Amino acid sequence: MTERDMILYEPFTASMGRRFRVRRVIHTQKTAFQLVEVVDSPDFGVTLFLDRRFQTSEKDEFFYHESLVHPAMMLHPDPQRVLIIGGGDGGAMEEVLKYPSVRSVTMVELDGEVVAIAKAYLRSICGGAFEDPRVRLLIGDGRRFVEETAETFDVILLDLTDPMEPSKYVYTREFYALCAARLRPGGILALHNDSPFFFPEAYNVITKTLDAVFPYRRQYAAYIVGYMLDFAFSVCAMDDVLNVEETELARRAADRGIHDLMSYTPQLLEGFRTLPGYMQRILDQPCAVSTDAAPFVISTEPSDD
Repeated sequence: MTERDMILYEPFTASMGRRFRVRRVIHTQKTAFQLVEVVDSPDFGVTLFLDRRFQTSEKDEFFYHESLVHPAMMLHPDPQRVLIIGGGDGGAMEEVLKYPSVRSVTMVELDGEVVAIAKAYLRSICGGAFEDPRVRLLIGDGRRFVEETAETFDVILLDLTDPMEPSKYVYTREFYALCAARLRPGGILALHNDSPFFFPEAYNVITKTLDAVFPYRRQYAAYIVGYMLDFAFSVCAMDDVLNVEETELARRAADRGIHDLMSYTPQLLEGFRTLPGYMQRILDQPCAVSTDAAPFVISTEPSDD
């Protein structure tokens, strides 16, 4: 992208991309891990791109962050200790910190420069989350953290990039087993399962890999405006704790003072009960699970087809 043309091109799938007109470039930086760009978009306002891929924006961030965070937090009767792996923009953490029961949030983010950029330029997304005294920020590898820690958590949120080459080992059966071992009794893991429509293979593999570890899983879909695609989300547990009635979810929201959300409602979780037909058809197809020995990777390289 250049200041002269102010057009940012994003590769989308192996056969499709999209162009963003940009009013101004707020910040651009090449970190040790990725290209980070913060721009002002006419459609999305302040917007974060990593390696030219749309991550979040001030106008649409609630679609993703509320869908990732609130189902797990509401399904848990008393979430006190939360682990977030990834999520350097701070949007998920800002949602978690709305819960008065939360005593501590540990965030493990690989790229510390993303956190510094979020603090400086993404306040409309993260607010003052990084300054909250309940937060412990660790810069490092999230998988290594769960391999080495003896700590356990009520809720674990995986706020990760798609299963491409750099992140392939945080989508494997072995990694999910590590996360399961770090859950306290009744604990819940939440994560996105990619786009069933645009990346059906990834969606199928992630779902079946979760099922190879967790005996209890519920799944739902949300449309993420900035991504311009459907996204599946799952909540997973080792214990039978995921069936909570809508009336109880509404009561918990009121008791916890969680209101004025833009996307999540207690009725959202009714979507757990019946998946759309196209999603179920994907899951009806057999596939191998992702393992450390053979990790699944999405390919977005242009094809000749």
